[in-house]
Amino acid sequence: MEIRKYFEFVKSDFDAIKSFYIKDELPQKVWNEFKIKKEIREQLITIGQDFFDKTEINASVKDIVLCGSLCNYNWSEKYSDFDLHIIVDFSDIDDNYTLVEQLCDYAKKVWNSQHDIKIEGYDVEVAIQDENDLSEALKTTRMGGVFSLINDKWIKKPVRVEFEPDEKLIKEKSKSLMMKIDDLDEYKDKSYNIIKEKIDSVWKKIKDFRKSGLESEGGEFSIGNLVFKLLRRNGYISKVMDLKKELYDKQFK
Repeated sequence: MEIRKYFEFVKSDFDAIKSFYIKDELPQKVWNEFKIKKEIREQLITIGQDFFDKTEINASVKDIVLCGSLCNYNWSEKYSDFDLHIIVDFSDIDDNYTLVEQLCDYAKKVWNSQHDIKIEGYDVEVAIQDENDLSEALKTTRMGGVFSLINDKWIKKPVRVEFEPDEKLIKEKSKSLMMKIDDLDEYKDKSYNIIKEKIDSVWKKIKDFRKSGLESEGGEFSIGNLVFKLLRRNGYISKVMDLKKELYDKQFK
């Protein structure tokens, strides 16, 4: 069965790999050389402030930063978005770091599900990040370019590197995970606890693979991270999330 599925994937499932190639410059819709366009900066600050105000989280905003591919040379016209991070000290909110993480993650999901904001054709995605986590990420390859919108300057300026994605290896690793995700359909008639266990197991494999890649020397260009980005861009990450939601709701019908 797995051999059959292996050859059922179509070319379009892997089209997003082409978006991993390095560009010669930062996106001109956003930047003039290394200077962010004034109107874009002002809009992003407003969005970040409005988002955080609506969370009613009692903490001081240390910064509002822009990160992700639009701050780097691996941006994509089709897939990139504005990764807007509100930087706070999690300890100002509560001593229970896990609880604060969950609260911030919930606030992010609610806002992003309720809004469909585009600037220059790119979606705007917001999140809340602990300032200590940002500091640690900046020391590693986990994050590329990071720009402070509040201070209007680079915290970490992007550096263009020579990189060519290993398309064959990305496809091989992706197919393995895509098959596991497709196989989850076979458990639709099982109890929610059984399917939840299967979904959680597959999701853990995906997250662990990405995490190990980000923490490796390859960082954002690692196979683990690129496979995760491919699965997000070809719809397979959404398929896992949608299936989990569908089966959770189904148990009450």
